[in-house]
Amino acid sequence: MSILDRLRSFGRAKPKASKQEYFLNDPGLIPYLVGKDEISEGIFSVISRVSNVFASLPLKMIDVEFGQPDDCPAYNLLSEGPRYFTKFDFFRDVEVLRNYQGNAYVQIFRNINGEVADMALVKPGACHPVIDMDSGELYYQVTATDKGSYKQVIYVHYMEMLHFKQPRFGGLEGTDPTKVLTNTLGYDREVRKISLSQLKGSNEGLKVKFASNMDEEAKKATVKNIADFYRQNGGLLVEENGVEIERLQRELVDSKLLDTDKVSRSRIAMVYNVPEHFIGNNQSSYSSQEQLNMEFLTYNLVPTVNQYEAELNKKTLSRAEKAKGYRYKFNIASLLRADTQARGQFYQIMRRGGAYSANDVRRFEDLQPINKTGMDDYHISGDLYPIDMDPTLRKTTSSKSVAENG
Repeated sequence: MSILDRLRSFGRAKPKASKQEYFLNDPGLIPYLVGKDEISEGIFSVISRVSNVFASLPLKMIDVEFGQPDDCPAYNLLSEGPRYFTKFDFFRDVEVLRNYQGNAYVQIFRNINGEVADMALVKPGACHPVIDMDSGELYYQVTATDKGSYKQVIYVHYMEMLHFKQPRFGGLEGTDPTKVLTNTLGYDREVRKISLSQLKGSNEGLKVKFASNMDEEAKKATVKNIADFYRQNGGLLVEENGVEIERLQRELVDSKLLDTDKVSRSRIAMVYNVPEHFIGNNQSSYSSQEQLNMEFLTYNLVPTVNQYEAELNKKTLSRAEKAKGYRYKFNIASLLRADTQARGQFYQIMRRGGAYSANDVRRFEDLQPINKTGMDDYHISGDLYPIDMDPTLRKTTSSKSVAENG
């Protein structure tokens, strides 16, 4: 039976499992993530920072004239946040799943007019993409289960399922970054065990010297007595005849173990395409925060934003909206802001070049535009002229002298 036949049969049957059972019905993701091993600090740091940054980006709907239409149902839903989600919580949870499991699925629900009326984040592990061998169409197999043994499987057409993913490498699903890091995480786990065993022990060692005439059995008995006395008396030692005891101090944690921790963090940063300072490796060759932001933007955020925009444009906009040039736009301009001096110089250049008005600058700085004459006007510097302009028409002193001397 093809997927289409299964869909038709499912449409005639009354499903026993409600859709709430395979959608996330709790804003917190922890109940659905505990199936994996504990999350390492490095991975948690990367995912929390990346997802928080992405969820904080302003989302706009623009048309071909760069206007901001307000008649798009899908955008209006996302700008408020589907269901009980806020916009921030929704996009952060989607991005957490995409980075932690490699895939995040959001099912689209439409009204009788075909407009997007609702969206739901599918529970991790309940959804997998499949190809219908008869039609060649892509569907998403969603498995719903009740509290007992009953299981219901439905198939959702790809145009009704948003799929945000890590690189696929030829498959249908994104690659789980934590599986790529399996060896690193396993090695890190063993290093932690060694560190904990060192911390549980004493940071002090004892070197015992015996007289040359003491036999092996006597030496063993003496060592046992010294160890017992040491533990029972809070580190107090008493030397016996023929025995010398030297205290040896050692580091609680071997410095080499700290080096291996840095290596693990570096590998996590490499897999997630983030600067190492995201996970606590503070050594950086960059001279400014702007350069760090640019690395993060180039290798991580911009490709992610492009994926979200393309997926939303393709699956949530109607044909009429696409014909009007409607498209989603995540604004990353705020992350490009440098320090105050550099930002001021940039705005001055853009103002003198006629690219920004005074109110444009205020908007970039999250300040309210001023409703006064000239604040929305565009100006160019007085020393800039078209290259083909008659020199006699230019207003500079040097131009006048050139014209007079003919």
